[in-house]
Amino acid sequence: MILDGETLNIEDLYNYSKKALDPAFQCEISFSESAIKKMKASEDFVKNIVQGEKAVYGINTGFGRFAEVKISATDLELLQDNIIKSHACGMGEPLQRDIVMAMWLMRLNVVARGNSGVQKNTLNGILDFLKAGFLAEIPSRGSVGASGDLCPSSHAVLAYLGDGMASIPAGSSFQKKPAKEILNKLEKKPLKLGPKEGLALINGTQLSTVLAVFALQELKHLIHVANLSAAMMVEGLRGSHQITHSKTLQSKNQEGTVFCGNEMRLWLTENGALTEIARSHVDCGRVQDAYSLRCAPVVHGALWDEILGCENILNRELNSSTDNPLIFAESSESLSGGNFHAIYPARVSDRLASAAATLASISERRIALAMNADSSRLPTFLIKDGGLNSGYMMIHVTAAALASEAKTNSFPASVDTIPTNDDREDHVSMGPTAGYRALKNIELARQVLAIELMTASQAIDLLRPLKSSPSLERAHQWIRTQAPYMEKDISLSDAMNKVADLIKSDIPQRT
Repeated sequence: MILDGETLNIEDLYNYSKKALDPAFQCEISFSESAIKKMKASEDFVKNIVQGEKAVYGINTGFGRFAEVKISATDLELLQDNIIKSHACGMGEPLQRDIVMAMWLMRLNVVARGNSGVQKNTLNGILDFLKAGFLAEIPSRGSVGASGDLCPSSHAVLAYLGDGMASIPAGSSFQKKPAKEILNKLEKKPLKLGPKEGLALINGTQLSTVLAVFALQELKHLIHVANLSAAMMVEGLRGSHQITHSKTLQSKNQEGTVFCGNEMRLWLTENGALTEIARSHVDCGRVQDAYSLRCAPVVHGALWDEILGCENILNRELNSSTDNPLIFAESSESLSGGNFHAIYPARVSDRLASAAATLASISERRIALAMNADSSRLPTFLIKDGGLNSGYMMIHVTAAALASEAKTNSFPASVDTIPTNDDREDHVSMGPTAGYRALKNIELARQVLAIELMTASQAIDLLRPLKSSPSLERAHQWIRTQAPYMEKDISLSDAMNKVADLIKSDIPQRT
């Protein structure tokens, strides 16, 4: 991966970072020629400030409330060492290696913009550690997304100073060891930070943004899964195909509705022909279906459009300067501002958490339709010999519990600011909290969609010998590799988890 500070995008960041979960992966990261020139200029500018008498925040002063405290030239390296150690005070379960890798990719891309003042030797040392698969164990809690994600980012750097815990590839797995032991094993010296470098490596929105990036990529995939699941439920409940008619979709005048409705239609039809199931209820007398079926293209489409809007924001955030102070070598300026505030990714994560809850909610409603014999025109709870057998009764209850939990997670974290740092940081974004909630809601939505796919498959089986489209029949077989048809009561928990795993990053190809 070549970083230039201008063109990093969320898809490349996500896919490249995921490779860090493979012990055999050896990353190769470098900087573009233009980035190298800009970084060299900012490095030289910081050196000039150090040689002068002027107090410049973060270079020869304290931090936060101590911004007015001038630091002597002999203590500038100690100052950078101290900020890393003092700010590495997180708690909670550690972040996954892919998230840690993504944080470094984003931070290095920000440095490549030339506003940070990090020295070439320091960057080479970091790239060397990353190539060896040497990543810090970072506690997940401790950032309010204010002056950047200071606490988790400090833990990321702390390991390269020879402190804290870290992990490294060892055969087919990873070993967790004290960072000092890993440095000895690699026969490497710890980083020695120069003026501004400690602050430059931790100031920014890298954790808040990475969590939002991961949430967006996973939710984007789930929309495709939801379009498949809704199409299967339309067939299983013998719903109308008119909801995907091109005239219906185009008249809404919303791109997301057209996209999702077209995708549903491609699942439901083969060369525009009605399926056997669809032909079986042409004259059934039912005029309209419930909203959760009839409005699926519109609801899914609104979420799709929201995701695309969030994608634009995150792509800009990945290529923005989030330091404080900002170095502008070409004009010999060091400017303080608030670019480190993580409100942009925080707001994105809040929107994604809400979108995931909406996806779970409408999916749960379609599942509920299948439980009721009046709305499904199938056996109650999709089971023959009901009474002796309870069928899908409780699988719907589980879906309801999951959807309800997602709703309670949807209060926007970014409005819950809490002042810190002796009120110097009096408005914060709560970006990581928003990111964790978004990822949790996406997990819950994935589980609800897994239940819907199982429910739709059971409904289609109850309509046999009628068949659906070749694409939906293929999807049905795909679900049946993990979830059997229920002839009589069995425990479905294992199958539910297997289907949720199946759809996490995969979806069958349409014929």
